[in-house]
Amino acid sequence: MFAKVMPRFTPPAASGGYGLALSALFGLLFALIITPPGFLDGTASYWQTQVEDIGQYQSGFTAYIRSPWTLPLLSIPSLNWPAGTVVTFVDAIPALALPWKILATFLPMPENPFGYWLAFCFIMQGVGAWYVIRQIQPNDWLALGLAVVFCVWMPSLAARMGHLSLQGHFILLFAVGLYFKTRLEQKTQIGQWTVLLLTAFYVNFYLTAMATVIMFACSLDFYWQTRRKKILVLHAVPLFAIALSVPPLLGTAFGKAVPDTGFGFYSMNLFSPIAYGNLLMFPFYRPGPGQYEGYNYLGLGLIIAIAVVWWLRNRMALESRAVIGPFLKVVMLLLFAYSLSNEVYASDVHLLRWNVPGFTEPLFEAFRSSGRFFWPISYLLVFLVILRLSTLSRPLFAGLAVLLVLVQAADLYPTFISIKSSLMRPANEPADLAVWNQTLAGVETIHAFPKFKCNGALMREIMPLQVVAAKGGYNLTTGFISRYGADCDAIESEIASSDPDTAAYVFTRAQFTDEQINRYKPEDARCTQLDIWIVCRKDPS
Repeated sequence: MFAKVMPRFTPPAASGGYGLALSALFGLLFALIITPPGFLDGTASYWQTQVEDIGQYQSGFTAYIRSPWTLPLLSIPSLNWPAGTVVTFVDAIPALALPWKILATFLPMPENPFGYWLAFCFIMQGVGAWYVIRQIQPNDWLALGLAVVFCVWMPSLAARMGHLSLQGHFILLFAVGLYFKTRLEQKTQIGQWTVLLLTAFYVNFYLTAMATVIMFACSLDFYWQTRRKKILVLHAVPLFAIALSVPPLLGTAFGKAVPDTGFGFYSMNLFSPIAYGNLLMFPFYRPGPGQYEGYNYLGLGLIIAIAVVWWLRNRMALESRAVIGPFLKVVMLLLFAYSLSNEVYASDVHLLRWNVPGFTEPLFEAFRSSGRFFWPISYLLVFLVILRLSTLSRPLFAGLAVLLVLVQAADLYPTFISIKSSLMRPANEPADLAVWNQTLAGVETIHAFPKFKCNGALMREIMPLQVVAAKGGYNLTTGFISRYGADCDAIESEIASSDPDTAAYVFTRAQFTDEQINRYKPEDARCTQLDIWIVCRKDPS
């Protein structure tokens, strides 16, 4: 009798469907854990606000969904009326808003999609980590697990939960993955780069800029390897595709955009990547007031991993195929310098100031929150560290990976608890929509004064009016809009050219006296006070 030979079990590859599914699931579970009940389905009290950035996103999204189809496809005619604006400038994520509006034409869709967007971002964060590992360590479950944990738990991702479009860090992971894929397969991957950058452009401009510089480094490193000039031309295709998409989707919105200032203020502190820990603290660390934009803590687990790799650098053999090219190294150094801005601080010590060349000022102010540009470096460090650690013996790598995950979890647990608590804020809706709709019955256009950015107008004064206009279906002559400029001295001319039969004139109590309001309003308009606003309109009777 012959003994029955049992087939040998072969575990599935980490780069296959099981690895993809588990990576995505880890991202979703973390999103469920770090957010309070009702957050991801859009029903939590967090979303019920008229005085936070969330109010801008939701009101802009609502105004867009309810506006008629017109060109450009992302236009919102009712905000900043009559000039209008676009979805991009209310941070309502065009890549989400446009397909949502298409679906809403045929199907009943939830009013608030942003909780689902955040869940999607965390899922894609896991998928993005899987995608990178698939290029550089395709059959290594340990490498995959460590990469997914470090990427999904990246503190700079969870800390920006309130800035929805910036949650798309997965774009950076796919950019890093495409860099490695291009380098290892010796193919341009130009189709994938085009899809990635087009998507990024309609998610967030900062993420687009970061992914684009990685693509440029990829192109130059590929050319450095092959000396094929065609490569440099091909990598212009994604930018050409973006340019072609602008007229039908955004029109001339960029030509009307007003630059903001803040470069040098919204920066990263030199100690930021290491000084926000809970297990290891820097009591002397005092970042500047605008350096919350440069919150880039790596977590003690990742910091230890970097230290181990540096300590053992001469004992770790890294295959040449996985070494990053010279241009990516240069780009990462430039991103690091840009993240620090031209005002370099270590804690509250001012180390250095350098002058921005005059001709580059528009570019620097376009991306004024420079502290964010450390994000690609954070993720590249994750994968370079994992590549190095994976050359250790399997038992040593496994033991070290478990230790690093435990340390990272212990260090970041209080941070994640604090973030979850911040998402439990109570509702804050000073403008009673029912009262406003009753007061504005028959009105088509709200002429609001002062306009955003005029006479110190505050979010508290403008944002609730934008919510009222979006949900009530009114035109609003201002709005809490990015890159926005207004004629602050045109109050009398605007009111004189308006139709008093279909208009309401809203003045902020703190900015206007009764005498001023009586001088500006139409002669037969009657005024009532609603909270901090004076609403004047012609008597409907």
